[in-house]
Order: sequence, then C-alpha cells, then structure tokens
Amino acid sequence: MSATLMHAPLTCSLAARFAAAEGGVPIDIAYLNLRTKEFELGGSLYDINPLGQVSVLKLPGDEVLTETSTTILWLQSQSENTEFRRNPDDPDYFQMVRWLAFCATELHKQIFRVVFYQEATDEVKERIRALAPQRFELLNNHLSDRPFLLGDRISAADAYLAWFFVLSDNARLDISEYPNLVAYRERMLNRPLIRELIVSDRIKDAEMNQQIIPA
Repeated sequence: MSATLMHAPLTCSLAARFAAAEGGVPIDIAYLNLRTKEFELGGSLYDINPLGQVSVLKLPGDEVLTETSTTILWLQSQSENTEFRRNPDDPDYFQMVRWLAFCATELHKQIFRVVFYQEATDEVKERIRALAPQRFELLNNHLSDRPFLLGDRISAADAYLAWFFVLSDNARLDISEYPNLVAYRERMLNRPLIRELIVSDRIKDAEMNQQIIPA
C-alpha cells in the first residue's frame, strides 16, 4: 500500500513528487486546487490539514504528515536506492536536513510566501526580492565544487531546491549572475523524471484552472 500525496500542481508538493520519483518511491496522488482547497475527486483539504496548506502526505496507516521538508524526509527514508537515500548514521544526513531547512525557511517561506501572496503590495514584494541575492550567493559558492547540494549524488534536498527553480522566474528572481546556480538549475530541471513531472504539472494546472502562480 502506497502513501498518498495531496498535490496541488506546481506548488511545493511538487518537490515531494520530485523526491519520490528520484528515490523510486511509489506514491498515489490526490490532486487538489489550492485556490479553492477542493480535491479533484471531492472533499476539502481543510478536512485533512486545518491550515489548508500543502505538502500533506497520508501514510499507509492513515497517519498524516504535513510540511514539505517532513514529507520529503519520509519519502527519502523509504527509498531502496542507496545512491539517493541518506540514513541517520550517514555523515551527510544532517547536511541534507540543513539544506531542506534552508529551502523551507530561507527560500520557500521567506521569499515565495510573500512574493506570491496576492495581498502583498509591490513595495513589500520588492523588499523581499532584495533578500534573494545573499541567499543566491551562498548557494552559488556552495555549488562551486559539487554538482549537487551534498556532493556527487543527488539527494532529497535537491528535490526541494529544484522546485524553487521551477517557479523562480514566475517570482521575478534573476539568477543569471550566479553561474553555478544557472548550471545547477539546468542540470536539475532537465533530469528526465523531474522534467516529466514539471510538464505534467503545467498541463494539470491549466486543466484545473488553479490560477495561483503568476505567469
């Protein structure tokens, strides 16, 4: 029996899909429109997560996990791909947790949460965008001598960072001055499994008329 991901196309739950795909972890998908909070097959996200947010993962025993970083951690722990999975006794494990937390706090909630918030003024959004260069510089330096966040092998943390770059253009965040980040983005978004999920999500987003990501 597989876990079920409550998934709104192109939102942060796509990062969990990236992790599942790269780790070879089978999951079921329950599509929902995050704008309306309604599932494609009926019911409300509020019935599962009172905050009305994704990512939400229902485990085989009906236990529910929320928060994208947590769902990604669980998914990678289920992977049988030893090239992808990091166990808690692996020296890289807490580095993976570090970068998951960085993506969650410094990029996702710090920047995207405000820039994509319709009620935020243009002035506020520009002030938040001004925080990005410092974070991009940190990432650019870190990736100067490695293809992925943890070195030579892709990890669950890369799944979260890859999702950020799916929407960075929509958020009007320019990374052109950071060559290592540009190369990383191209490398990650052109991985076959990730590219396929991005394409299918864009199609599904249009089909559902979700309308939460600015063009």
